[in-house]
Amino acid sequence: MIAGTPTSAGTIVDVKEQAGNYLIAVDKAELAVEACEAPIASKKSVVESEPTDSDEVDFSQMTKAQLETYGRELGIELDKRQTKADLIAKLEEFISTQEES
Repeated sequence: MIAGTPTSAGTIVDVKEQAGNYLIAVDKAELAVEACEAPIASKKSVVESEPTDSDEVDFSQMTKAQLETYGRELGIELDKRQTKADLIAKLEEFISTQEES
């Protein structure tokens, strides 16, 4: 139910940005993006690699959800309810202790 209107799962509705951000943050909604034209494929091969050094990762540009996912990949469980600064500090502390080992 959205704004008093019965709504079934999978229905796309327009809501104000603040309400939408909240619903996405509490995993009650997903952002629906309209389809666009597919990019033209390049003939050059692209090799992507994950950053291996924490200095290459800019935590300040990541969302709290991305920080949590990145931490989980490293083996640390982070709580998105904490501030972004706390999450970054815990990640940096964890990475520094891993590098010392």
